[in-house]
Amino acid sequence: MTIKIKRLLFLLFFYITLITQYILAETTLSVEVPPGKFQCFFQTIKDNTHYKHLEIDYQVTDGGDLDINFMVVFGAEVLAQEVGKKEGNHVVPLKQLGDYQFCFDNTFSYQSRKVVLFELYLLDENGQVSEENLAKHGIDDLNIQKGLDSYGYGMKIKEFRNSFEKLKQLLNKIEYHQALLRAYESRDRAIMGANLSRVNLWSVINTVVIILVGCLHVFMVRSLFNENSNIGRLLRKT
Repeated sequence: MTIKIKRLLFLLFFYITLITQYILAETTLSVEVPPGKFQCFFQTIKDNTHYKHLEIDYQVTDGGDLDINFMVVFGAEVLAQEVGKKEGNHVVPLKQLGDYQFCFDNTFSYQSRKVVLFELYLLDENGQVSEENLAKHGIDDLNIQKGLDSYGYGMKIKEFRNSFEKLKQLLNKIEYHQALLRAYESRDRAIMGANLSRVNLWSVINTVVIILVGCLHVFMVRSLFNENSNIGRLLRKT
């Protein structure tokens, strides 16, 4: 019983050790850009050749006509730019180290603020979401492998890590698509809310107009049968 417990504890420690090292190089934020404003965010790329591309995906989920201007800037160079878009996706090659700036421009709007959901990914040379290098965390594959062999587990740490990386990449894709679906849902909910407000407004206006017209008709009909009514005399003459 004691040996089995030790084996379970060792495997649990092994799984936790691996899982805690996979720190995703991604950022997800929802920001509000006030009317007439220009907001920028920065991603610093330091001396790390592990990152080869920067991918940004954005969607306007609320506000006005759900459009915004977008650009990616490095120094004085504009790497990508879009005008009046509801959503967009850009992959920028990281050719130089430094601060990459991406901006949301709502200066063309005088009244409507815009809510923008964006996701930022640092990708490796294969276009996958880049993970931190495990070697710098001091993971000793040889010692772990000896520990597995001592407990009678016929598995290779390299094989397990490869399987774990594939699983993690699939989970990253699932998380990415879930974030997109949440953004679509948020935007659709904002559109439905705006449409509901417009429908309610025009419904109230139409109701008030119908009531006023009905009251006017009743007043005019009563005036026709009232001998002392000036409006009735005018209507009878016509």
